[in-house]
Amino acid sequence: MKKIILPILLCAAAVLSGAETFSPAAKGQPCIALKVLSHEAPVIRAENEFRAILRAALGISDYDGNRGYYTLQLAVAGDGTSAKADEAMKNAGLSYEKLGPEGFLLAKDTKRSYILCAYSGKGVLNGVYKILEKTLGIVSPRPLTALDFPYSVEKVTPLEVPYWEAPAFPVRGLSVSGATHRNPQNDFHDWMGRNLMNFRGLGLSGYLDMGWSLEPYGFQSSVGGHAFHQWLPPSEYFEKHPEYYALIDGKRSAASKGAQITLGNPEVIDIIVERMIAYKKQYPKLKVLPFGYNDSWTNGFGWGDDPLDRKLDSPNDLPKPGSKRPRTYSTRYIKAANQVIERVNKVYPDVKLAVYAYHFSMMQPPDAPVHPNLVVAFAPLYKCCRHAINDPMCPRNKLINEWLVGWTRKTKNIVIRDYYMSTNFNTPLMPLYLIRKELQYYKELGLLGAAPETNPDGPNGGNVSGKEYFKWLRRTPQDYELSWDAAGLSHFALARLLWNPDEKLEDIVGLYCRNYYGPEAGKTMTQYHLAVDKNIELSSHPGEKPAKPEKGDFLNTGEWCLCWNWEHQIGNYAAELFLTKDPDAVGKNAMPLLNPLFQAWKEAFESDNRLVVERVGKDMSLMEKYLLSCGYELSRTALTRFEKPRFNRVAKKDVIVHEKE
Repeated sequence: MKKIILPILLCAAAVLSGAETFSPAAKGQPCIALKVLSHEAPVIRAENEFRAILRAALGISDYDGNRGYYTLQLAVAGDGTSAKADEAMKNAGLSYEKLGPEGFLLAKDTKRSYILCAYSGKGVLNGVYKILEKTLGIVSPRPLTALDFPYSVEKVTPLEVPYWEAPAFPVRGLSVSGATHRNPQNDFHDWMGRNLMNFRGLGLSGYLDMGWSLEPYGFQSSVGGHAFHQWLPPSEYFEKHPEYYALIDGKRSAASKGAQITLGNPEVIDIIVERMIAYKKQYPKLKVLPFGYNDSWTNGFGWGDDPLDRKLDSPNDLPKPGSKRPRTYSTRYIKAANQVIERVNKVYPDVKLAVYAYHFSMMQPPDAPVHPNLVVAFAPLYKCCRHAINDPMCPRNKLINEWLVGWTRKTKNIVIRDYYMSTNFNTPLMPLYLIRKELQYYKELGLLGAAPETNPDGPNGGNVSGKEYFKWLRRTPQDYELSWDAAGLSHFALARLLWNPDEKLEDIVGLYCRNYYGPEAGKTMTQYHLAVDKNIELSSHPGEKPAKPEKGDFLNTGEWCLCWNWEHQIGNYAAELFLTKDPDAVGKNAMPLLNPLFQAWKEAFESDNRLVVERVGKDMSLMEKYLLSCGYELSRTALTRFEKPRFNRVAKKDVIVHEKE
């Protein structure tokens, strides 16, 4: 009984102070009883997550949310389930137009009760995560760590009420690559939800395998991906109707790579529309259906020369005289997509169609209107990942941004499907400064948001039950974990900036580091990670004109560019990180990074906390690889004795910097 009375008395003292604030705990003990007013899956998850996070943050096990001096009510407004939620929104001067479906409000209801409400269950769930972040400083830094925090929260910061927030982008998510889809990836989905994401990229087969598991997270019910052969299976149609498939060099092809389908054939459109309507009827919760073309990079992207297809083309699809740009087939594709969605909308008016703007042959905007119910996944394949897409001095991105702006003149329903996984799991691809600049730009353009392609985190990134790996993946479970050791902070920053693209990088890095490394080592690791990002920014020379002249109007590259599809060598990354290609300068240039890293190493061991030691150790291991690529080996004696950083020169030779492809 004493365990219950103590927090009640502590919270009663807060009431007597008269402050209009919310605190989930006092003196290390919870003081909130939970009450669900709207019964839908994300609200129930919000209740469970409140309990779980509070237990993990405070280091306790006996909190069940059933008793407390205060009551926190969880409710959805605007759907008739809670008059209290409707009243709270009205009193706060909020509406659906202002909050959207995923913003939330925390308000005082009575003397000893609060209400957390939103216009959807997902909004309520977002609110739980945000108010616990604001009061306890708690977030989930990466999927692998879940709610395994390296410290217990001692200080609670009261949150003034009423308090509300709303996301900057309506689409915030990730599209997972290199993983199978037979089982829900709960660790990954938990992390996405806890960081306020709402979109998990899935194809048709993936939706069948795991779509059922996404409802409690409040994720958008949307399917994308390459879908032509799933709507028009060659096994069913090719033998009897080869004319449904691409005509390439005088021959019909139903290959999944190197060939598309004949979109100009009205029978093809009839079949696709019929199958889409049937699919929507079978899965009524789906709001977005896929119309992505086959993944291909040969035979003119496989579009073919069927006379019916050519009728959909425009003279403007051809490059101008003297141009090195490829011809585009986006006009043909979008005209067909317009036909499909118009007919599907006659049966299901609110359904949207996911289309691609992917690869050089298709990123160019079409010479045709874009139907308002088309959602364009703009996939800037081969974009430079060192300069913002709108950096006018970047010869690679200047072209890609031209195409993006061209699409925005036809529609704002654009989701950026960028690439966040490095081809070398030891190095991150997307620096923090770039993520922030680009998301601020996408907000200015009025885009829907972003859902980049990436690798999942460990421990079972491949999602292969009972197997070490699939041969075709050519990746072990350790590879996935390693990729997030290097790039976990980039993914965390993406999630934060999709909610608020103006959040300061110093605050984002500080929040990540405190929750990943603990409060003491976290302060030092914040210095380290900010210094790493600054060095990559300095070596990339954003906003500066490269000396290398451009060769025509297509596929130019400056000396500071780095693209996703290139082979990412550790030596190249090290040259950026240490701001030099001169091996004799590496040691001196590395010291501003090594000093905070060695200090955090010492703090980790002094904390006697296994989690902190392991997590700082991951960064130390990566740094050792970067230095080794330059011919430097960290002194293990200096590490074990917590001395100043020292090196052993492995080889006195030039830093190996490989030519860019």
